[in-house]
Amino acid sequence: MSAALAMGASLSHAVCSRAIIVPAAPTGFNVKVTDDGVSGVYPDWLREVSRKAGCQLQFPVVPRARADSMTFVSQQADVLTPASQNQERDQKAQFVHLVNLTPSVITLSNAPSPPKDLRLLTERSKLRAALVRGYSWGDEYDALVQKLIDSNRVDFVNDLATVGRMLRAGRVDFTILPPTLLYSALQATPDALTGGEFRFSTVVGLPKSRVGAYLSRQTLSQADLDLLSSTMIKSARDGSLRADF
Repeated sequence: MSAALAMGASLSHAVCSRAIIVPAAPTGFNVKVTDDGVSGVYPDWLREVSRKAGCQLQFPVVPRARADSMTFVSQQADVLTPASQNQERDQKAQFVHLVNLTPSVITLSNAPSPPKDLRLLTERSKLRAALVRGYSWGDEYDALVQKLIDSNRVDFVNDLATVGRMLRAGRVDFTILPPTLLYSALQATPDALTGGEFRFSTVVGLPKSRVGAYLSRQTLSQADLDLLSSTMIKSARDGSLRADF
């Protein structure tokens, strides 16, 4: 038997050594938190992955920035999903690519059109952003965020609903998100989106973001990491998650 087949055979009979901690922050249809618990596209997909892998999951409900910190800083969590890939996160966790999402510059439809170039957006000193603390949409996004911080042109908030309220109130000029993310988050609030309320603009220099799951190399044993990643990769290849979007 080859080494690859032997590994596959051993994984097929393996189970996780302990409960897997997956912090959950409300993210529209992707992650929903209600009195009944945690659900949504990613938790439901992850439960199916865990069933196939023989693992148990725990979903502590926390703000998004706290979920990010638990995974990459304080070593209190094992899996973060959904999460976009960037170089800093790659140093501490293994990334499993699931989907590609294109972040857009989102403004009120009756506001002036935003610059179509990332450099011009950075230089337009009067434009202020609202961004969810802990979000990343890749290295180019992270570089933009740092420039906005340096010029004191960004307000960080804990959730997507607050981003929508700040845009509507005129307190900020734009945010950067995949359009479906803001749409799904606001549909779950009393002030749901109305047709044509927001403008979604693609920006040159802001590429598609690779979105998936990060598995912590700091908290997971090698056996648990191999088991979860192999099961996730197989699930990603069969398209089961994409079918949920």
